[in-house]
Amino acid sequence: MKKDGSADLRVVKTEEAIQKAFKEMICEMDFENLTVRELTERARINRKTFYLHYESLDELLLKLQEEIAANFIRREISYRSMEDIRSITRTFFEYAASMPLLNERLLCSGSYSRIGDRINAMIMEHRAKTNRGAFSDNPLVDNLVFAYFSANSTILYRQWVADGKKLPLEELIQTATRLICSGMSAFVYME
Repeated sequence: MKKDGSADLRVVKTEEAIQKAFKEMICEMDFENLTVRELTERARINRKTFYLHYESLDELLLKLQEEIAANFIRREISYRSMEDIRSITRTFFEYAASMPLLNERLLCSGSYSRIGDRINAMIMEHRAKTNRGAFSDNPLVDNLVFAYFSANSTILYRQWVADGKKLPLEELIQTATRLICSGMSAFVYME
């Protein structure tokens, strides 16, 4: 940070180079195979510079997870009616289908699935706090319903990707909506 409060251009460019190299590496290899050495070579910085910005690759990964989760968290969402659930389901699948390879890899790749699960947990934790009581007066029941919605949406999306995205997106959305809404209907106001 400069004295006038603006970011130092060198710091911004270094941060961008680190982020770009990290995202490229995720698209190409499993997390266990990522190294600071390779990242610094790709970003054209030295190791010391990397460690001025991050303590580890795990810290860099956490920042990326928070960034992806924030894309969902910032959306206003209601769970008051089945129409809301249908809308949320559509929004999730349309957004997921348009995600860059990086996000798809984090949500679907076997070695990254735990990371995708953490992103979902961040989102659902936020939803559970901001929509407390949406399904029940009992917060433990609410937690189960949020977990059901999150897990099933993710499983269906992962299966669609595993099947090579051969099913048209609209048909995926209709099928997922029917499946998810069938289970959610026990807890959501029926229109």
